[in-house]
Amino acid sequence: MINRDSLPDIMTIVGYVISALFVAFGIYILVSQKMEYIPKEFRTILGAMVITYGCFRSVIVFQKSRQRRYADEDDEN
Repeated sequence: MINRDSLPDIMTIVGYVISALFVAFGIYILVSQKMEYIPKEFRTILGAMVITYGCFRSVIVFQKSRQRRYADEDDEN
């Protein structure tokens, strides 16, 4: 059962999954043969931006989970 204490952990996992999906979608944009109607330069730029955003989101999720962990440790002391 999900309680208040486990919800932040679940949201951290969801954040990492979403970040990984952004990176995977960026790679798909770069290598997909189904997007031949879009010029290669635009696909490269868009794919790189989506991958960069996915990496940025994963760093933000990591920082928030780390901050929450340290705040929880301070509350226990």
